[in-house]
Amino acid sequence: MVGSFVVVILALLVPMEGESGVSRIPPAFPQSPPLSSGTPSVSGDYPTAMPTSRTTLPPIKPYEPSRNTSGSADWLLERMAETDSPELRSRAAEAWPVSEADAEGLREIIRHLADSSALVRTGAKQRLSEQDRALVFAYTMRTMVGGSLEDVKALDAALPFLGDTIGYHMMETLRTELEAPQHRRIAAYCLGRMGIQSAAEVLEPNVWAQDTALAQACLDALALLLPPGSAPCWIKLLEHPEPRFRTQAVRALAALGDPKSFDTLKGILFTSGYGELQGEVLRSLQNYPPEILYPLLVEVMERTLEMRSAAVRILRKRTGLDWGPRPEPWRQWLHSLTTPPAPPLVPSP
Repeated sequence: MVGSFVVVILALLVPMEGESGVSRIPPAFPQSPPLSSGTPSVSGDYPTAMPTSRTTLPPIKPYEPSRNTSGSADWLLERMAETDSPELRSRAAEAWPVSEADAEGLREIIRHLADSSALVRTGAKQRLSEQDRALVFAYTMRTMVGGSLEDVKALDAALPFLGDTIGYHMMETLRTELEAPQHRRIAAYCLGRMGIQSAAEVLEPNVWAQDTALAQACLDALALLLPPGSAPCWIKLLEHPEPRFRTQAVRALAALGDPKSFDTLKGILFTSGYGELQGEVLRSLQNYPPEILYPLLVEVMERTLEMRSAAVRILRKRTGLDWGPRPEPWRQWLHSLTTPPAPPLVPSP
């Protein structure tokens, strides 16, 4: 039976009479019909002959299996990390491998620190507490210097949870003057985002640094921290040569709200020479309680002609009243608020 089958195959391959063997076997690729001698192959002036030089092909890259191949452990962890189940995301944060050579696991743990689920955040914090602090610090610096936008955003969202882990390393980086300026600026930014109050002692001296970018980074970090009792630092900054530093000092003093800070701002309002800084004081104080703000604004109207219109605008906005641009009606209205009503007259018997 097999022999007969072979005979049939051979018979099919044998060319028939008047037919070439090539025409019986279909070509692997479509072939163009032969060209006649007098017909050009391409219209126009293009040459019909093929180039004789060989085309150089790009080198073939060696095959490298992806670590995220379907069915691999990393692929499974990524699917778990992207699911809607908090339990699975928490398990993924617990299982990511972490090593110095591969930051993928640490990246995923940090990303889970800002997860919407408390269960996932707790698991990520526990896992992070088990990691080498120097490794976490190195990852933070590398990401801030040259990480992708997505990685930087994820790290920035997780910074408030990293203070206990890398806060000391960041303070030492800022304190070391031989450190790269970019690293010191990153350290200042991270200290502010992490909310480390003790970092104020390192940030305050560097606000006066010759490196303007570093000084600005330290100023922003101090404004975020706003440590209690820092009024002397901000009062000193009112004399800083840079206008934006003085403006930030006014805002910080208004935010502190302690008596010393308020008295300092009040003194600016009634002292000549501060110019635009006086307007910044009023804008910074406009949300103060009425019992503090209203008497101050009326006093400003009475004592400072240049600031009278700004004080009237704030009074109108806060009270919903309009007693005009003169201070006298506002003083009478304020007096009516603070004066208790007279007792009713009782007719004598």
